[in-house]
Amino acid sequence: MTTVSTTEPTTPIERLRGMPDIGPEVYRRREAIRHTLQAILEQHGYQFIEPPVVEATELFLRKSGPERVAQIYALRYRNRDIALRPEHTASVLRYYVEELQNEPLPLRLAYVGPVFRYERPQAGRSRQFTELGCELLGAPSPYGDAEIVHLAVESVTALGLTPRLVVGHIGIVLEFLDRLPLRQRVRDWLLWSMERLRKGQPVDVDAALESLSGNERLVALYHELGHELRDISPERLERWVLGMLREVGVQLSGGSRTPEEIVAGVLAKLSRVQDREHILQAFAFTRELAALEGPPAEVLPQLRMLLDRHALDPTPIQQIEAVLQLLRAYGVEEDTVVLSPGMARGLHYYTGVLFEVYAAEQPHLQLCGGGRYDDLAQLLGARQPLPACGFSCGLERLTELARVPGPSLPDITLVAPVTQEAMPHAIATAEALRQRNVQVELDVRGRSPNANRRYARRRGISHVIFVEADGSTRVEQLPLRQDGQE
Repeated sequence: MTTVSTTEPTTPIERLRGMPDIGPEVYRRREAIRHTLQAILEQHGYQFIEPPVVEATELFLRKSGPERVAQIYALRYRNRDIALRPEHTASVLRYYVEELQNEPLPLRLAYVGPVFRYERPQAGRSRQFTELGCELLGAPSPYGDAEIVHLAVESVTALGLTPRLVVGHIGIVLEFLDRLPLRQRVRDWLLWSMERLRKGQPVDVDAALESLSGNERLVALYHELGHELRDISPERLERWVLGMLREVGVQLSGGSRTPEEIVAGVLAKLSRVQDREHILQAFAFTRELAALEGPPAEVLPQLRMLLDRHALDPTPIQQIEAVLQLLRAYGVEEDTVVLSPGMARGLHYYTGVLFEVYAAEQPHLQLCGGGRYDDLAQLLGARQPLPACGFSCGLERLTELARVPGPSLPDITLVAPVTQEAMPHAIATAEALRQRNVQVELDVRGRSPNANRRYARRRGISHVIFVEADGSTRVEQLPLRQDGQE
């Protein structure tokens, strides 16, 4: 450890990029918004819990998706892989699996606390921010979906913002991808691409094909090996390869897939040389799906035709229609909703209806988002399937955009001992006032009366109580400070 001399000036230590300081004014405003949103969730029966900030890294790797995995602050400490939580949902489900599996359903849980994601800092979003949200556990679609979407819309509305609600359904694209023999890496890329296409961002499928399907030499090698190994069962081959890799110390952990999934993906290549064709087929479908966006009355007929053309299950459309109908009962009219069936949201644990809420005035700035994740509880060890959905928002972004008056400055009284001997009486005076719920500052610098008056004016303190050595007090009311005055 480096020793720093206390007699010489040292170089200031800058805060880390993307890790903001929250000053008093923003803190007060953010806390006021937090109380508003907490009250809304509590009115609907949600109970707040507080999961730990640090969890086992594996908790966030199961079905998080490569985009979120790349954002995790993870490290190995005392032979354990640990991570700062990038979101709360996995922690809430881990808590359910450990503590709440015998509780009657549904369970309504909420949370608020810091999360950490290594991503490019942008307006209203930093690498550490305060996430507030809720999870409705044990509620199947569409009733649970409608409640969660309504809560997100009501939260945004309560802050004086006009919400723009966008609804999708991940089940459509998942069913299409399940029909093709695609590796998990390819599925990840297709979902990532669909989200980019939906947002009008370019995707170069030709450039990605080689890395996704392998070059011709690699394909030929896979074909040769696949021919030689065709008589060995896949389970046996996976067991052999996994055992050999572990014996020679190859690191297989730390990604979004289990070691078994990694080996199975590699071996799957041995019998698949037609990936390129399937990738193009799947990409064409995701591009078509991503292009559908607009009012439900316009998009639903086009979506129905698309599903009919590919002989896909119409259940997602029925679920969307049911949610829209229930939302009307909550006061969310259909003409305020945008349907976007190409939404993916970057997390692989979603299974059904998805949604995002934007500010109508800034349609590209997302305020809230969430969806249904019926498989996540069992992926984290639950004994039974658990239909579930939830949403979350970043408090700092909401604080920046909210159109509600911020809390006023607290009315503070300054208690100032006139002499050193007066300090015990000043302490007693300050404590007596605090017992009466008066906010009190005590002068601990031994300033002169004039210096205390100047300090009070600069801090916006209107009342100063001077305390004499005999315990007597004198109250002075100061004129409010004008800008530029001291």
